Amino acid sequence: MSQPLSQEEILKSQILQTAQDLYQRYGIKKVTMDDVAKAVGKTRSALYYYFKNRDELFEAVMISLVDEVKDELEKMIYKEETLESRIRAFCFAKVKGFKKTRNFITAIEARMDSEERSKYSDIIWEIHQRMMRSETALLKKVIRDAVTAGEINEPDSTALDVLLFVLLSSIRGIRRESVSENYKDQWEDGAEMFAQMIVEKIKG
Repeated sequence: MSQPLSQEEILKSQILQTAQDLYQRYGIKKVTMDDVAKAVGKTRSALYYYFKNRDELFEAVMISLVDEVKDELEKMIYKEETLESRIRAFCFAKVKGFKKTRNFITAIEARMDSEERSKYSDIIWEIHQRMMRSETALLKKVIRDAVTAGEINEPDSTALDVLLFVLLSSIRGIRRESVSENYKDQWEDGAEMFAQMIVEKIKG
């Protein structure tokens, strides 16, 4: 049973959610620490207790989104029983995306000028890498569970790292192409076929 959140954790969560809402509504550039503090009902100094500056706050908002997606993915995957169905659920979820995250990213990118894109490129790249690490860890957990259940043999760790890199990179490619008029009706079959190929490769 999870422990109840402390008052500090509750306030930090409120700050992150409020900042996320303001970024989505007005864009990063127009949202100040004062704006977030006022919306939360706290002083600016209260925000600086948790975050040194606007950039750190923005990074924390992005990290919280990554963690939220990971938690949603895990819940979705573990509704399934077999390795193949779990890999398929992962692939479908990644191609379809999560509405809240998709809307947030679309909104802030639409309001970013070239200066902001340059300024935040390092943070966004690190968030992407964090997402890759998080998803890799989740998939390894799924595979370990399949090994424990006797569904598959223990795969070679080096080969598995390469395979998961291919899976994550390819499924992002399928997601990008799924919005194209030429491929929008093919992504489900593509994701299904790809999931089957990955599981066959894992099973050796």
